[in-house]
Amino acid sequence: MSDPAPQTISLNDIGRRYVGALQHLGDLMVLTWAGARVVTEAGYEEVFRSVAGLPSTPFRLNFESARAEAARWNFKSSLGDILGLNQVFLEDIRKICGLVSFNVAKQSGNGDLASLAAEINAETGSVDIPARLKHLKERYSLSIPLEPQMQSLHALHYNFIHTGGVVPQNGAITLQLKVIQPPAEGQKEPRLADYQRTWNPGERIAVSREEHAAVFTTVSIFLNSMLASVQEFAKAFGLDEHPEPQ
Repeated sequence: MSDPAPQTISLNDIGRRYVGALQHLGDLMVLTWAGARVVTEAGYEEVFRSVAGLPSTPFRLNFESARAEAARWNFKSSLGDILGLNQVFLEDIRKICGLVSFNVAKQSGNGDLASLAAEINAETGSVDIPARLKHLKERYSLSIPLEPQMQSLHALHYNFIHTGGVVPQNGAITLQLKVIQPPAEGQKEPRLADYQRTWNPGERIAVSREEHAAVFTTVSIFLNSMLASVQEFAKAFGLDEHPEPQ
């Protein structure tokens, strides 16, 4: 009878896949920003008149309001795509950790291989990022780099989805990011620094392009750091960086 373990999963393949996907999302945002720079009030009106079927009511936004709302909409959509990408990424991380546990149990002869394989192959559905991070910590004692930053991105997106980006009256919302800063005096290389911004109850959330770009910086560091964390997790059990059925 064949072993019940899933197929090989390579950290290198996962890294390339998700770094490439994040680059793709970043490229789309750059194109959106480039287009926004050339939009004029006359162009806004021209497109509105030239495309049939668009709603025309007393609630139609003027040019400046539409531009501000479009920036908020683009950020909300971009953040949703980024977090969706991370949900899938963390699912792959969960499976790799499961494979490590499976291989350790198989080598030691101590463990229910069928149950471990079933756990790896279990459907997790739309489990959110905080729950996925909690599971990795509790089930595998995995080190979670940049956890506060990822938690804050989730909270920010949750607010956009449920309150339209207006901070509820029962508490503030704080965004935590990693940002790239110019070299300090006497240094040649840019510096990586912590960044934090808080919106108080009743405020409407809006971010700058620099803050939006820092979201990509933060998530890129998170992806690479998580891969390194899993690598250390596997090495702690004497396994290599490509967990697979032994």
